[in-house]
Amino acid sequence: MRKTVKWLVALVACLGLVVTLTGCSSSGNKAAKTKTIKIATTGVSFPGSYKKNGKLTGFDVAVARAAAKELGYKVEFKTTSFDGLFGQLSSGKVDAIASNITITPERQKQYYLSNPYGYFKMGIAVSKKSTLTSVNQLSGKTIAATVGSNQIDQLKTFNKSIKTRTFDDREQALNAAANQQTDGYGNAKAILASDIHQKNLNLKILKGSFAESNIAFTFAHTSTGKKQQKQFNKAIKKLQKNGTLSKLSKKFFDGVDVSQK
Repeated sequence: MRKTVKWLVALVACLGLVVTLTGCSSSGNKAAKTKTIKIATTGVSFPGSYKKNGKLTGFDVAVARAAAKELGYKVEFKTTSFDGLFGQLSSGKVDAIASNITITPERQKQYYLSNPYGYFKMGIAVSKKSTLTSVNQLSGKTIAATVGSNQIDQLKTFNKSIKTRTFDDREQALNAAANQQTDGYGNAKAILASDIHQKNLNLKILKGSFAESNIAFTFAHTSTGKKQQKQFNKAIKKLQKNGTLSKLSKKFFDGVDVSQK
């Protein structure tokens, strides 16, 4: 009788072990199936990509996470300087860029760009001490811009006599304008307004705009990049339709909706 009981106990224990191992295997398979997409961003560009309490956040970051979630991706962000973003993508160290990347014909030739998830009018911030009041007064003036930014070409297209002085990041460019080391700093008006409000900067925004800028996620010019571009286009369309983009925009741009033209 005792042998029978011992045998039954051993059998139940073995069955329990099999069930446990099967469950672990199933969980492991699910984890293995989770796709990861590596995305480059600056991490220092408020309000699009920055760190708050040590955690990466911002409009570009939040939209990338929302789109990735729709597609079943796990996101792994890698931060670098703005002028290093495209190098990270071209070298295959990341799969995409989410960092206020303006759609241009040149970039469309080299990369796969998603549909726009943000629409901006470009403006100029100047010191409150400046006598300038409009972007039409910028002839011969020197405007700060970050290295590799599209604003440099946009300013030249707007007025060939405008000079540009580049800085490694937006913080330096903003400070140059605030301290009148340059005559102003160019960027999207919604971004400038958020920067000025959040940092209480001694800056004002000039009347008018010098260009329009639509931003998109950027992918490598490969078959995988093309596939990811199409996937993110579908996700962006859904996020626009269900109001997620509008909600995120208003959250990061002080109530301004940049998700629609």
